[in-house]
Amino acid sequence: MQNKQEKNNPRPAPVSAVRAGIRFTAILIIFAGCCQDLMCRTDTLPKPSMTSNRLITLEYFHPEAIYGSSCAEMTGAKPPGKDRKTIGTKFILPAVFIAYGTAARFNRLPVRGLDYDIDREISKHVNRRYAADDYFEYAMPALAYGLGFIPGVNGRHSHRDRTLVMATSLIVMKGSVEALKRATAVERPEGGRRNSFPSGHTAVAMMSAHILYKEYKGTSPWIGAGGYLVATATGILRMTNRAHWASDVVMGAGIGLLSAEIGYMMLPVWHSLFGISGAGRQFTALPAIGAGSAGISLACRF
Repeated sequence: MQNKQEKNNPRPAPVSAVRAGIRFTAILIIFAGCCQDLMCRTDTLPKPSMTSNRLITLEYFHPEAIYGSSCAEMTGAKPPGKDRKTIGTKFILPAVFIAYGTAARFNRLPVRGLDYDIDREISKHVNRRYAADDYFEYAMPALAYGLGFIPGVNGRHSHRDRTLVMATSLIVMKGSVEALKRATAVERPEGGRRNSFPSGHTAVAMMSAHILYKEYKGTSPWIGAGGYLVATATGILRMTNRAHWASDVVMGAGIGLLSAEIGYMMLPVWHSLFGISGAGRQFTALPAIGAGSAGISLACRF
């Protein structure tokens, strides 16, 4: 009976593909952290005082006064005496989701059987398909990007910076998802296509929900809570429609959270690269949507 079940279930991907996915994720985290450290180190320090001709020590300045608001927001810097959230804690939840998705999908452990148990119960009790998850895939990023245009709803960043965060997060998320789909070639529960791992719908929804939380938690915490609820519903519907295994959904959620965090960490890098803070320079970033294509249009005036 066990051999028959293993025969019907998709085979795990080669170990080399799993290692490639893990290395790719680790490289993204290391790259973002190095870029952040480099930007904070290369920012201009206060000039010497004209009266004393001495450089004022850094202890008299709040990090925001030295590096600017973007770097202070990125590093989570706060005035002395207050707790500061380290960068490492931002990656705990994404790392847990990614570790579980990898272990459940590519190792012969008890958690792997949970995929088959959930799919078996769904196939017994659900005999219809729900289309809401397909709408959530596009509605969530549109909401995260456009909510700030509503009068009275103030986001954490400007329209320009939100565009940069969204673009970076989408590129990282989409690149990670497509690379893993091609490398692993996991068959979907419904059969046929071998691009199940991870769930792209869940990754998009969770990335957008995390951006909603980080952008508008100062306006209302319910905005982020609603986003996480919709993202969770998207993952459940992907399993209900037998389009993904449970490990695909968990992995997609981890990639979505990680992509959003990298998008915010890279924001000061783009500021320096495009000279956004420089005098006389202007930078514009707008989404470009055409027939069968979508992208982002960038313009920089020096």
